[in-house]
Amino acid sequence: PRVNISLTSSLSQNTKSQSVNLTLPTFQANMERIFPFAPKTGTKKGFIQNINFQYSTRGESRIITTEEKLFKKEMFEDARAGIIHNIPISTNFKILKHLSISTSANYKEIWTPETVNWSDYLIENGIENNAVKDTLKGFDAFREYNYSASLGTTIYGTFNFKEGSKIQSIRHTMRPSISYSVQPSFEKYYDEYIIDAEGNTREYTRFESSLFGTPSRGKSRSMGISLSNNFEAKVTSKDTLNPEPKKVKILNNLNLSTSYNLNAEEFHLAPIRINTGASVFKDKVSINMAATMDPYGVDENNTRINTFHIKNGGGLARLTSANVN
Repeated sequence: PRVNISLTSSLSQNTKSQSVNLTLPTFQANMERIFPFAPKTGTKKGFIQNINFQYSTRGESRIITTEEKLFKKEMFEDARAGIIHNIPISTNFKILKHLSISTSANYKEIWTPETVNWSDYLIENGIENNAVKDTLKGFDAFREYNYSASLGTTIYGTFNFKEGSKIQSIRHTMRPSISYSVQPSFEKYYDEYIIDAEGNTREYTRFESSLFGTPSRGKSRSMGISLSNNFEAKVTSKDTLNPEPKKVKILNNLNLSTSYNLNAEEFHLAPIRINTGASVFKDKVSINMAATMDPYGVDENNTRINTFHIKNGGGLARLTSANVN
Protein backbone atom coordinates (compact mmCIF):
# COMPACT_ATOMS: atom_id res chain seq x y z
CA PRO A 1 0.00 0.00 0.00
CA ARG A 2 0.97 3.61 -0.53
CA VAL A 3 2.49 5.36 2.49
CA ASN A 4 2.87 9.14 2.81
CA ILE A 5 5.75 10.26 5.02
CA SER A 6 6.68 13.75 6.19
CA LEU A 7 9.47 15.07 8.39
CA THR A 8 9.18 18.67 9.56
CA SER A 9 10.65 21.03 12.11
CA SER A 10 9.29 24.36 13.34
CA LEU A 11 10.38 27.21 15.57
CA SER A 12 8.22 29.90 17.18
CA GLN A 13 10.05 32.72 18.94
CA ASN A 14 8.71 35.64 21.00
CA THR A 15 11.35 38.37 21.08
CA LYS A 16 9.59 40.26 23.90
CA SER A 17 9.31 37.40 26.40
CA GLN A 18 12.35 35.62 24.88
CA SER A 19 10.43 32.32 24.90
CA VAL A 20 11.01 29.72 22.18
CA ASN A 21 8.87 26.77 21.09
CA LEU A 22 10.73 24.24 18.99
CA THR A 23 9.75 20.91 17.44
CA LEU A 24 12.84 18.95 16.53
CA PRO A 25 11.49 17.15 14.56
CA THR A 26 7.91 15.99 13.82
CA PHE A 27 7.59 12.71 11.92
CA GLN A 28 4.31 11.57 10.36
CA ALA A 29 3.41 8.50 8.31
CA ASN A 30 0.02 7.55 6.89
CA MET A 31 -0.77 4.30 5.13
CA GLU A 32 -3.68 4.20 2.69
CA ARG A 33 -6.75 2.07 3.38
CA ILE A 34 -6.29 -1.59 2.43
CA PHE A 35 -8.73 -4.49 2.08
CA PRO A 36 -6.70 -7.63 2.91
CA PHE A 37 -9.51 -10.10 2.09
CA ALA A 38 -10.98 -8.42 -0.99
CA PRO A 39 -11.05 -10.38 -4.27
CA LYS A 40 -8.54 -9.37 -6.94
CA THR A 41 -11.39 -8.73 -9.38
CA GLY A 42 -15.05 -7.90 -8.99
CA THR A 43 -16.93 -6.17 -6.18
CA LYS A 44 -16.42 -6.78 -2.47
CA LYS A 45 -19.26 -8.71 -0.80
CA GLY A 46 -19.97 -9.67 2.78
CA PHE A 47 -18.42 -9.07 6.18
CA ILE A 48 -14.98 -10.58 5.49
CA GLN A 49 -14.26 -9.10 2.07
CA ASN A 50 -15.14 -5.58 3.23
CA ILE A 51 -12.78 -5.60 6.22
CA ASN A 52 -10.37 -2.70 5.83
CA PHE A 53 -7.87 -0.83 7.96
CA GLN A 54 -5.46 2.07 7.90
CA TYR A 55 -2.37 2.95 9.89
CA SER A 56 -0.97 6.31 10.93
CA THR A 57 1.78 7.36 13.29
CA ARG A 58 3.14 10.65 14.58
CA GLY A 59 6.34 11.17 16.50
CA GLU A 60 7.36 14.49 17.97
CA SER A 61 10.02 16.07 20.14
CA ARG A 62 8.83 19.36 21.62
CA ILE A 63 11.06 21.84 23.41
CA ILE A 64 9.96 24.94 25.32
CA THR A 65 12.98 27.04 26.23
CA THR A 66 14.40 30.58 26.21
CA GLU A 67 16.57 32.47 23.73
CA GLU A 68 19.47 32.20 26.18
CA LYS A 69 19.38 28.39 26.13
CA LEU A 70 18.52 27.99 22.44
CA PHE A 71 20.77 25.43 20.69
CA LYS A 72 22.64 24.72 23.90
CA LYS A 73 22.53 21.42 25.79
CA GLU A 74 20.41 23.05 28.54
CA MET A 75 17.48 23.40 26.17
CA PHE A 76 17.02 19.60 26.13
CA GLU A 77 16.44 19.40 29.90
CA ASP A 78 12.71 20.14 29.59
CA ALA A 79 12.18 18.44 26.23
CA ARG A 80 9.10 16.25 25.82
CA ALA A 81 8.76 13.50 23.25
CA GLY A 82 6.35 10.79 22.25
CA ILE A 83 4.92 8.66 19.47
CA ILE A 84 1.25 7.90 18.80
CA HIS A 85 -0.07 5.08 16.61
CA ASN A 86 -3.64 4.79 15.28
CA ILE A 87 -5.22 1.79 13.54
CA PRO A 88 -8.89 2.19 12.55
CA ILE A 89 -10.58 -1.03 11.35
CA SER A 90 -14.03 -1.22 9.76
CA THR A 91 -16.30 -3.34 7.60
CA ASN A 92 -19.83 -3.26 6.24
CA PHE A 93 -22.34 -5.74 4.88
CA LYS A 94 -26.05 -6.20 4.22
CA ILE A 95 -28.67 -8.40 5.83
CA LEU A 96 -32.22 -9.11 4.63
CA LYS A 97 -31.29 -7.32 1.36
CA HIS A 98 -32.25 -3.85 2.60
CA LEU A 99 -30.46 -3.39 5.95
CA SER A 100 -26.87 -2.12 5.93
CA ILE A 101 -24.61 -2.81 8.91
CA SER A 102 -21.31 -1.06 9.55
CA THR A 103 -18.91 -1.97 12.33
CA SER A 104 -15.68 -0.27 13.30
CA ALA A 105 -12.99 -0.33 15.95
CA ASN A 106 -10.09 1.97 16.69
CA TYR A 107 -6.85 0.97 18.37
CA LYS A 108 -4.50 3.63 19.75
CA GLU A 109 -1.07 3.15 21.30
CA ILE A 110 1.07 5.93 22.79
CA TRP A 111 4.78 5.58 23.50
CA THR A 112 6.63 7.83 25.91
CA PRO A 113 10.31 7.99 26.91
CA GLU A 114 9.54 8.90 30.53
CA THR A 115 6.89 8.44 33.21
CA VAL A 116 6.24 9.88 36.67
CA ASN A 117 5.88 8.34 40.10
CA TRP A 118 4.47 9.96 43.24
CA SER A 119 5.71 8.79 46.64
CA ASP A 120 3.36 8.77 49.66
CA TYR A 121 3.29 11.42 52.36
CA LEU A 122 5.13 9.96 55.36
CA ILE A 123 6.13 10.89 58.91
CA GLU A 124 9.28 9.04 59.95
CA ASN A 125 11.01 9.67 63.26
CA GLY A 126 8.93 12.80 63.71
CA ILE A 127 10.08 14.20 60.37
CA GLU A 128 7.43 15.15 57.83
CA ASN A 129 8.07 13.95 54.26
CA ASN A 130 5.71 15.44 51.71
CA ALA A 131 4.62 13.57 48.62
CA VAL A 132 7.35 13.82 45.99
CA LYS A 133 7.05 13.54 42.22
CA ASP A 134 9.84 11.59 40.51
CA THR A 135 10.50 11.47 36.78
CA LEU A 136 11.51 8.01 35.59
CA LYS A 137 13.47 7.73 32.36
CA GLY A 138 12.73 4.70 30.20
CA PHE A 139 10.30 3.51 27.56
CA ASP A 140 6.67 2.91 28.51
CA ALA A 141 3.37 2.75 26.64
CA PHE A 142 -0.39 2.63 27.12
CA ARG A 143 -3.08 1.34 24.80
CA GLU A 144 -6.72 2.27 24.22
CA TYR A 145 -9.48 1.00 21.98
CA ASN A 146 -13.17 1.55 21.25
CA TYR A 147 -15.71 0.03 18.92
CA SER A 148 -19.07 0.85 17.37
CA ALA A 149 -21.75 -0.56 15.07
CA SER A 150 -24.56 1.02 13.09
CA LEU A 151 -27.67 -0.23 11.31
CA GLY A 152 -29.33 1.72 8.54
CA THR A 153 -31.56 1.49 5.50
CA THR A 154 -33.06 3.67 2.78
CA ILE A 155 -36.80 4.17 2.25
CA TYR A 156 -38.29 5.83 -0.83
CA GLY A 157 -41.76 7.35 -1.16
CA THR A 158 -43.26 9.00 -4.25
CA PHE A 159 -46.37 11.17 -4.57
CA ASN A 160 -47.65 11.59 -8.15
CA PHE A 161 -49.73 14.59 -9.20
CA LYS A 162 -52.50 14.67 -11.78
CA GLU A 163 -51.56 14.59 -15.45
CA GLY A 164 -51.00 18.10 -16.79
CA SER A 165 -49.74 19.53 -13.49
CA LYS A 166 -46.56 21.59 -13.51
CA ILE A 167 -45.20 19.36 -10.75
CA GLN A 168 -45.32 15.74 -11.92
CA SER A 169 -44.21 14.07 -8.67
CA ILE A 170 -42.42 14.55 -5.35
CA ARG A 171 -40.01 11.94 -4.02
CA HIS A 172 -39.16 11.61 -0.35
CA THR A 173 -36.00 9.68 0.57
CA MET A 174 -35.51 8.68 4.22
CA ARG A 175 -32.35 7.19 5.69
CA PRO A 176 -32.91 6.12 9.32
CA SER A 177 -29.89 4.89 11.27
CA ILE A 178 -29.21 3.49 14.75
CA SER A 179 -25.68 3.22 16.13
CA TYR A 180 -24.12 1.79 19.26
CA SER A 181 -20.66 2.69 20.57
CA VAL A 182 -18.55 1.54 23.53
CA GLN A 183 -15.55 3.25 25.09
CA PRO A 184 -13.99 1.10 27.86
CA SER A 185 -12.42 2.66 30.94
CA PHE A 186 -8.67 2.21 31.33
CA GLU A 187 -8.46 2.41 35.12
CA LYS A 188 -5.52 -0.01 35.16
CA TYR A 189 -3.20 2.85 34.23
CA TYR A 190 -4.15 4.83 37.35
CA ASP A 191 -2.82 4.63 40.91
CA GLU A 192 -3.05 6.75 44.06
CA TYR A 193 -0.77 8.19 46.69
CA ILE A 194 -1.23 9.66 50.19
CA ILE A 195 -1.11 13.46 50.20
CA ASP A 196 -1.38 14.42 53.91
CA ALA A 197 -1.26 13.23 57.51
CA GLU A 198 -5.01 12.53 57.51
CA GLY A 199 -4.50 9.77 54.96
CA ASN A 200 -6.25 11.54 52.08
CA THR A 201 -5.25 10.25 48.68
CA ARG A 202 -5.02 11.56 45.15
CA GLU A 203 -5.31 9.52 41.99
CA TYR A 204 -2.76 9.90 39.22
CA THR A 205 -1.44 8.14 36.15
CA ARG A 206 2.22 7.60 35.50
CA PHE A 207 1.56 8.93 31.98
CA GLU A 208 0.51 12.41 33.13
CA SER A 209 3.55 13.94 31.37
CA SER A 210 2.75 12.17 28.09
CA LEU A 211 2.96 14.42 25.04
CA PHE A 212 -0.17 12.91 23.47
CA GLY A 213 -2.52 12.85 26.43
CA THR A 214 -3.39 10.46 29.24
CA PRO A 215 -5.44 7.23 29.31
CA SER A 216 -9.19 7.81 29.22
CA ARG A 217 -11.30 7.05 32.27
CA GLY A 218 -14.97 6.33 32.71
CA LYS A 219 -16.73 3.67 30.67
CA SER A 220 -19.04 5.06 28.01
CA ARG A 221 -21.90 3.30 26.21
CA SER A 222 -24.19 5.30 23.96
CA MET A 223 -26.82 4.74 21.30
CA GLY A 224 -27.19 7.20 18.45
CA ILE A 225 -30.36 7.78 16.45
CA SER A 226 -30.48 9.77 13.22
CA LEU A 227 -32.88 10.37 10.35
CA SER A 228 -31.88 11.98 7.05
CA ASN A 229 -34.54 13.23 4.62
CA ASN A 230 -34.33 14.45 1.03
CA PHE A 231 -37.24 16.00 -0.88
CA GLU A 232 -37.09 16.27 -4.67
CA ALA A 233 -39.68 17.32 -7.24
CA LYS A 234 -39.99 16.36 -10.88
CA VAL A 235 -41.12 19.46 -12.78
CA THR A 236 -42.40 19.74 -16.35
CA SER A 237 -39.77 21.32 -18.61
CA LYS A 238 -40.55 24.60 -20.41
CA ASP A 239 -37.90 23.88 -23.02
CA THR A 240 -39.61 22.48 -26.12
CA LEU A 241 -36.28 21.25 -27.49
CA ASN A 242 -35.66 19.27 -24.30
CA PRO A 243 -39.03 18.06 -23.02
CA GLU A 244 -37.55 15.79 -20.34
CA PRO A 245 -38.82 16.78 -16.86
CA LYS A 246 -36.33 18.49 -14.55
CA LYS A 247 -35.42 17.39 -11.05
CA VAL A 248 -35.61 20.15 -8.46
CA LYS A 249 -34.36 19.82 -4.88
CA ILE A 250 -36.92 21.09 -2.37
CA LEU A 251 -35.08 20.32 0.87
CA ASN A 252 -31.56 18.93 0.88
CA ASN A 253 -30.71 16.74 3.88
CA LEU A 254 -33.28 17.49 6.56
CA ASN A 255 -31.36 15.76 9.34
CA LEU A 256 -32.44 14.93 12.88
CA SER A 257 -30.06 13.30 15.32
CA THR A 258 -29.70 12.56 19.03
CA SER A 259 -28.05 9.99 21.29
CA TYR A 260 -28.78 8.10 24.50
CA ASN A 261 -25.99 7.63 27.06
CA LEU A 262 -26.53 4.28 28.81
CA ASN A 263 -23.89 5.01 31.48
CA ALA A 264 -24.98 8.52 32.47
CA GLU A 265 -26.48 9.01 35.92
CA GLU A 266 -28.83 11.67 34.56
CA PHE A 267 -29.64 13.46 31.30
CA HIS A 268 -29.41 10.21 29.34
CA LEU A 269 -30.90 11.74 26.19
CA ALA A 270 -28.78 14.27 24.31
CA PRO A 271 -30.26 17.41 22.70
CA ILE A 272 -31.93 16.84 19.32
CA ARG A 273 -30.02 18.52 16.49
CA ILE A 274 -31.84 19.52 13.32
CA ASN A 275 -30.32 20.95 10.16
CA THR A 276 -31.35 21.34 6.54
CA GLY A 277 -30.57 23.32 3.43
CA ALA A 278 -32.22 24.57 0.25
CA SER A 279 -31.20 26.38 -2.93
CA VAL A 280 -33.24 29.12 -4.58
CA PHE A 281 -33.00 31.34 -7.66
CA LYS A 282 -31.71 28.49 -9.84
CA ASP A 283 -29.11 27.39 -7.27
CA LYS A 284 -27.59 30.87 -7.05
CA VAL A 285 -28.48 31.29 -3.36
CA SER A 286 -28.03 28.60 -0.71
CA ILE A 287 -29.96 28.70 2.56
CA ASN A 288 -28.78 26.61 5.52
CA MET A 289 -30.74 26.27 8.74
CA ALA A 290 -29.96 24.54 12.03
CA ALA A 291 -31.57 24.24 15.45
CA THR A 292 -31.07 22.46 18.76
CA MET A 293 -34.01 21.12 20.77
CA ASP A 294 -33.57 20.03 24.40
CA PRO A 295 -35.92 17.26 25.62
CA TYR A 296 -35.30 18.24 29.27
CA GLY A 297 -37.05 21.08 31.08
CA VAL A 298 -35.86 23.90 33.32
CA ASP A 299 -36.85 24.97 36.83
CA GLU A 300 -37.96 28.41 38.04
CA ASN A 301 -34.31 29.54 38.01
CA ASN A 302 -33.96 28.54 34.35
CA THR A 303 -31.63 25.70 35.36
CA ARG A 304 -31.76 22.47 33.35
CA ILE A 305 -33.34 19.62 35.35
CA ASN A 306 -33.46 15.87 34.86
CA THR A 307 -37.17 15.91 33.94
CA PHE A 308 -38.53 15.76 30.41
CA HIS A 309 -39.89 19.07 29.17
CA ILE A 310 -43.27 17.55 28.34
CA LYS A 311 -43.62 16.26 31.92
CA ASN A 312 -42.60 19.68 33.21
CA GLY A 313 -45.60 21.33 31.59
CA GLY A 314 -43.98 22.15 28.25
CA GLY A 315 -43.97 20.68 24.77
CA LEU A 316 -42.07 17.70 23.41
CA ALA A 317 -38.79 19.68 23.45
CA ARG A 318 -37.70 23.27 23.92
CA LEU A 319 -35.72 25.30 21.40
CA THR A 320 -32.33 26.27 22.80
CA SER A 321 -30.59 27.61 19.69
CA ALA A 322 -31.22 28.27 16.00
CA ASN A 323 -29.34 29.84 13.12
CA VAL A 324 -29.84 30.62 9.45
CA ASN A 325 -27.23 31.60 6.89
